[in-house]
Amino acid sequence: MGCFYSRRILEDDLVYDMSPIRHLPVIFVNGVPGAGNQTVAETMASITGYMMIRPGELIREEAVKDTARGRMVSDKLQAQEDISEQVTVDLIKETMLLNQDAKGYILVGFPRNPRMSSIFNRQVKWPEKIVALEVDNELAAARLQSKLSELGRPESEINAARQIVKQAAHKVKNVHKRFGGHVVTLDSSGNPKALANTLKEILSDTIEKAQKNQAPTTASAPAVMTSPDLETEVEIAT
Repeated sequence: MGCFYSRRILEDDLVYDMSPIRHLPVIFVNGVPGAGNQTVAETMASITGYMMIRPGELIREEAVKDTARGRMVSDKLQAQEDISEQVTVDLIKETMLLNQDAKGYILVGFPRNPRMSSIFNRQVKWPEKIVALEVDNELAAARLQSKLSELGRPESEINAARQIVKQAAHKVKNVHKRFGGHVVTLDSSGNPKALANTLKEILSDTIEKAQKNQAPTTASAPAVMTSPDLETEVEIAT
């Protein structure tokens, strides 16, 4: 059974000991909504055995928790306001620390913007690879509309798909510029499930490097601290 750590400090000073997982590879799968982020990530997970982390899912799960942070996230979602980059990264960090036995991590549709990438790079690590999904905006919008329709989302949200994709495309492009040679571009205009062979080639060097790396022989239990407004309990495996 794990231990629970909680301490009141400023949000900007949130501290997580990420040393137990820094030897593990991290891959970003990044593209506009409708580019096939999740399908490509699932294919990559089956190839590598890495754990797939969906930040959007972590946020939705947090929103139903009866904690200060959970209530704050719920209020933001109901008001259709953005969740702060720091909260998103914190949820990812907690998930990584609770899954230290993973072979690696694949972050789906991450990061949303340059600030989010900066926070993750500074507080966690630099990703081994960024798989940048390229797709025509009209095709991405059509896919997004279809998905939203299946989910029974409001007509107004479905009709806004083109604008959502257009705004996201600008942010995604700025994110990719930050990572230079770490970015591998992948055309996802076709069926993403048919990209397995291409993905194997793209990931071969990362997999080989990860196999050579040995996990640390000892690792202290990571201390997780929370801010005054985001008081929460995080279970840390011991």
